[in-house]
Amino acid sequence: MNNSINQLKNYWILLVLLGTVSTVLGCDRPEKGTSANEGLLERDLARMASTVGQLDSPMVKSLAYQVIVNNDTLDVWQETCYDLAQNGGQTDVHTALFNYTPGAQVKIICGTAFSNFTLSPKRLDIPVVKNGNELTFTIPEYYNYALAIPGRAPLFLFGAPDYSAYKPGAVVFAKGVHLGVNGVFKLESNKTYYLEEGAILRGKVLIENVSNVKLIGRGYIDDRTAPVAGNFVKVYRSQNVELRGFGVRHAALGWQVDMVNSSNVEVSHLNLLSFGQNNDGLDLGSGCQDVHFSHCFIGSGDDGFGWHATNAAADGETPLLNCSAHDCMIWKNQVGVGIRIGSSLETSSVEQLTFKDIDIAKMTWGGHSVAIPHSDWADVKNITFEGIRDETAGNTRFVLMYIKQNSNSNPVYRPGTISDIRFIDCTSSATAATFEGYDASHMIKDVTFKNIKVGGRNMLQSDIVTNAFTSNITVLD
Repeated sequence: MNNSINQLKNYWILLVLLGTVSTVLGCDRPEKGTSANEGLLERDLARMASTVGQLDSPMVKSLAYQVIVNNDTLDVWQETCYDLAQNGGQTDVHTALFNYTPGAQVKIICGTAFSNFTLSPKRLDIPVVKNGNELTFTIPEYYNYALAIPGRAPLFLFGAPDYSAYKPGAVVFAKGVHLGVNGVFKLESNKTYYLEEGAILRGKVLIENVSNVKLIGRGYIDDRTAPVAGNFVKVYRSQNVELRGFGVRHAALGWQVDMVNSSNVEVSHLNLLSFGQNNDGLDLGSGCQDVHFSHCFIGSGDDGFGWHATNAAADGETPLLNCSAHDCMIWKNQVGVGIRIGSSLETSSVEQLTFKDIDIAKMTWGGHSVAIPHSDWADVKNITFEGIRDETAGNTRFVLMYIKQNSNSNPVYRPGTISDIRFIDCTSSATAATFEGYDASHMIKDVTFKNIKVGGRNMLQSDIVTNAFTSNITVLD
């Protein structure tokens, strides 16, 4: 009880510092977190009412870490986030947001002594000087970092540019808590919405049937004190959208960011933290074209990236086309995979997709680094995975692709195809790469692996496991 009272005091001190509370106008399987899972949702919400939903404060000042960047002492927060029931429904992490400058000097001071640590992304091989409880290093041209010390909650450093140039003429959410109408912030066409650092939007964000919309800044979209199930930040049937810089903190079942039938969308420097089941990070659906993600930190309970097409009857079958993600970090919990295309792919085609320089810093469950579990009829083709680096020690699952009916398939099942898939300069401790086509007319073919490291060695052709309905799956030097 005393701890809860202290949390309450800390929270209201935080709100006083930030500002005042205001109100602003604002699968065939439905989205994860709707009627298809009603019983689960009711149980989930009931559980949430007894865990994260009762928190007096999801953010308090951290006592475990101090962070100094270029002699500027940052605010470091201990954040309580949604997690799986078997993990008690919640988990703590520590976070700090900084103005990114290449070559900045970073000092991290830990509250107690430690011996071992890991700074991700490992691929950057950043020289770190340890002096007692202090770590110092110089940041290269990269935005997000994760410090893991065995037995402790991790520290995440989120870098983002200065977005203040977007503020003039924008709808400004000032520091403090803002409440959406009926829990929803419905954004309008031809407007820029600016989130000051410390602004908290308490509710979902809906960008639907609009165009020329920007949501930019260094605040938060956060329902941890009043969680509501369902997809959280939604971009549906909209064009020319920018999402930049803010944090997403969802505390119930549902994908964190989801898009359907939207085009010309730029997403950068988001930081997402939600670790329960169905808490995918950055998701795309049918009809998304020219959507591009960069420099995001994806803390997720389910798939880091989950690109689907779940409901042809409602969403149509416009191709999922010409979308990309690069320079993002994934910190994932026990469910799902790092990068997933599928399993529901109820659309005409899924093609011209690129994932480049994606660092999977943690994947607790040991799911596949990359999976294309194809359970419907789309032609999946021309996809590149370049620089995918799974840091998970002891993982046994590298790549999975199949074409077959499963529980996510449309009730009227039709098989699709998978072809022209490229893996370049990827690394994983796992060695298994498994492929299962459907029949002679619905095959997996023309998949190449070039300069791939698995299990600490070069990938071998013998690492490929296939069935009879695959063709030309090769490992190149």
